[in-house]
Formats: sequence, structure tokens, C-alpha cells
Amino acid sequence: MRTYPIPFNEEARIRAVYAVPGLQEANTAVFDAICEATRRLLDCPIAHISVVEEDTQWYKSVVGIELERMPKNNSFCTHTIMSGAPMVIPDLSKDPRFETHPMVAEGGPGARFYAGVPLVLSSGQRFGSLCGLDLVPHDAPSEKQMAILEDLGKAVVAALENVPPKPVEQSEDQSIQSTFITLVGHELRTPLTILMGSMQLLQKTMTKGINNSLITSAAKSAKHLKGLVEKVIEFSDVSTGELRLNEQSCDLKSLLEDAASMVLPGQEGQLKTISCDPDAFLAPVLIDADQIKIALNALALNAINHGGTEITVGSRLDTAGNLEITITDNGKLDESVELNALYQPFVVGGDLDHRDAKGGLGLGLPLTRKLVELHGGEFEVRTDAASTCAIIRLPAWRLKAVEVPAAHLMETAPAAAASLP
Repeated sequence: MRTYPIPFNEEARIRAVYAVPGLQEANTAVFDAICEATRRLLDCPIAHISVVEEDTQWYKSVVGIELERMPKNNSFCTHTIMSGAPMVIPDLSKDPRFETHPMVAEGGPGARFYAGVPLVLSSGQRFGSLCGLDLVPHDAPSEKQMAILEDLGKAVVAALENVPPKPVEQSEDQSIQSTFITLVGHELRTPLTILMGSMQLLQKTMTKGINNSLITSAAKSAKHLKGLVEKVIEFSDVSTGELRLNEQSCDLKSLLEDAASMVLPGQEGQLKTISCDPDAFLAPVLIDADQIKIALNALALNAINHGGTEITVGSRLDTAGNLEITITDNGKLDESVELNALYQPFVVGGDLDHRDAKGGLGLGLPLTRKLVELHGGEFEVRTDAASTCAIIRLPAWRLKAVEVPAAHLMETAPAAAASLP
């Protein structure tokens, strides 16, 4: 698996990176001076200004070591750009996110301390970070040190953008809002689809008595819609197309049972239910439960509308210890469905004319992929002659993180006793 999360607005972020006139690999003295100030401020042997592109990370300036362009799998700054807040890791080897990271694990350079701030363009997009690194753990920097580091980061951006005393008005990237509203709008309609389908069937069966399962499903969908609207408002930024995670410990059992509680008729009018795998792996996991529920609901609805008659939700560990949450049905994908298209940005799985094919891929799947990648995970669909399985694969550290108190990740360590030239 990859070792980094992918921003929800990655396509728009990349466009913003390429649009900065001063963001070229040729360096100037001002950026070296800022890096020198950074390593003195943090008492680190290494400091750099990183630029995170689509697949790689390169450096506008590096002091204390020679670094070439590297794959994002070797980058810490891919995590720093996920929010507007600084990222400080006193000991990378004690953080579940990084203990197996190529730059931290045995055989690598043995990075231990990291402190960085995201570099934010005037458009609001984050393109990289200003950070300090060491091969030994450090105490966490003081608030004053981090405030100065943030100011140095703003100086980097100002030098790149050549910002005048009165910043010019920034034009909006219209495709950002269009993409964001389209995808989230689809998920706003999904619960309503469940609600209306359930109610319509209830109207036809009123003479036979009230179907409690359908009423429960309808009520759940209404509650889901209300909560989703609140989360979109609280954790999203339409101006940049960004969506942030609200990560908390979540019980897998309740997550699976919530997905399995969905009951509604498929396109043929046949009432379909979802069962939980009795052998499912159950443990607490650190996720944004609301966003993963959105993804699971989209997959469950897709299976109900386009899949077979038997639908199962489950969870398991892969050979590397990563968590896989699965929705499996006994339906077969239509030959017109292009699985490879699922992994392209905002592309429905194949021709729109075939999206209602048996076992087909719906509009919710590109959004599911982006929500999973936002968690640092991967989304995959496997199919054979007898079944279709949608897999949400989350990195192993999300299981370990709930076992490690937050305070432990920030515990103090002995002062640096060694340094690089």
C-alpha cells in the first residue's frame, strides 16, 4: 500500500501548484536562508522546502543533506499538506503512521524527528511544506518556535508568489466547486433515494401491514441526510474543494451492522437485505466514521440496485495487516463496465449508458474512492463469474493508532545527541 493519504481536492491542488510562476526547481538564496533559519530555530541538522506534486516530491531548497526528487511514498510532507496545521512528530518510530515508513524503518536513513508547516498559496491550496528533520528524537518545539516557523512558511509563499502589499483578487477555480458539489450532491440524493423507495413500497403494502424494516431504513436515511449536511458544512471548504477528516476511534462491529441495516427494493422491485459476515474481523479503528459510512452506504446501495440477491458486508486483514472492509454480492458485472475507469478521477465505471447494468458501477464509486484515499487507503473492485466484491482497504496503522494514547505520540525524548554535517 501507499504510505500517504491523498487530498480530496488533489486534482485542483495540482493545478494550483503548476500555476505558481516562481515555483521552479532553480533555487535562489532567499530560500536557502529560510531553510538555514529553520534548522537553527528547531536545532535540526536538516531543513527543506518541499513541493508535493502528483506522484513525486521535490525540493525548492535543502540544507544539511543532499536530496533528489523522490516518490511520495518516501515523503512526510504528503501528510503535512493534509491540513492547515503544523505537523510535529517528536519520534517518528513511535507513531503508528510512520513506524514502517521507508524513511524510518530499519534499512532506511532512520529519520526520527519531524516538524513542518504546510505552505499555503493565496488561493488556499497547499503545495508543500517547510520543515526540519533529525535522525534522533526531539522534545516537541515550543509554541513560540512553531509560530516563528509558520511565519517563515508565509515568507516562502510570499517570495514565490511575489505578493504585493495589497494582495490581488484571486480568481476561483470553477471546476473545483463543480466537482465538489456534483459528488457531494450525489450523496445528498442517495439517502433520499432510499427514503423514497422505501416509502413507495410501503404505500403498496399498507393493506398487508406495516413493514418495520422498511420504516427503520427510511428513518435511518433521513437521519443520515441530516448528519451529512452538518458534516459537509463543518468539515469542507467549497472555495478550495477540500474535505477534512474528523478522525475518532470507531467500533467495526457497529460500522458493519449500520451498513447491514439498509433494507429496500432493488430495481426489479424485489426487497433486498444485507447480512454481516459472521467471521468478520472486529476491532476498534481510527477513521472518520461518517465518511466511511458514506462510502459503505454508496457501495451497499450499488449492490442493492445493480448486484445479486445475496449481499454481505464484512471485514478482514490482508497479509500485510491492512484492514479490508468488503461489500460482496453474487451478481456479475456487465461486460461493458470498465473497471480500470473506476480509478480515474471522477469517471464512472464505463459508459454512462451502461451504469445500470447488472452489478454495474454507480456515480457513488468515484466519491467512495476519494474518501478512502483521503484516509490513506485504497479502493478496489474484484469480480469473477460468481460474484462482485468492493473492497475498502485501510492502512494497518489505523488499527494500531487506537491502541496508542495521543499523549504518547507527543512524549518528550532526550535532546539530540548527534547530527548530520
